Amino acid sequence: MSAPAIALYDESHAALVSTWGIGTVKAQVPSDILTVHIWNNRNGSDAVSDLKDCTIGVYDATGSTANEDVAKDKWVQINVPSVDGTDTTWTRIGGETTKQIRANEGVTDFSISGAANDGAIGTNGKNFSTIRLRVNAPINSVPGNKSFKVRLIGYYT
Repeated sequence: MSAPAIALYDESHAALVSTWGIGTVKAQVPSDILTVHIWNNRNGSDAVSDLKDCTIGVYDATGSTANEDVAKDKWVQINVPSVDGTDTTWTRIGGETTKQIRANEGVTDFSISGAANDGAIGTNGKNFSTIRLRVNAPINSVPGNKSFKVRLIGYYT
C-alpha cells in the first residue's frame, strides 16, 4: 500500500496550513489558538497506509529539541480533543515531551486512517485528527524573534 497522504487544513477545512503566523506573544499570556485538521488521504478514492503512533513535537529550526528556548522550555501548548476529551486541557510540548494524537473517531490507537473517503467532515472522522496549538511563554522568557517547528511524527507499514 502507498504511503500516507498527509495534509494540514485550517479550522474551516478549506485552506491548507503551511505556516503559523503567531505575531507578538506576551509572557504568561496565551497566544491566539491555531486549529489544524491533520488529514490522511482526504478525498482519496483508493486507500493509503494508516499513519500509526502519531505524535506532535516542537523542535528548533535545525530540528534539535535542546537549542531554542521555545522547544527546550516548552512554550507551545497543545489540545487534542480526541485524546483529552475536552477543549480546555492544554499540554506543554517541546524538548523530549511530545503529545500522542489520534483520529477524531473510529480508532482506539494513536493512528489516522488512510481509508478511501469523500473528504466530508461529518462522515470521515477516522481520516483526520483535530489539534489546537497556542504559545504560552514563561515569565522569564527572553524576548525576540523565535524560529521553531511543530512536527508530526508517525510511521506506516
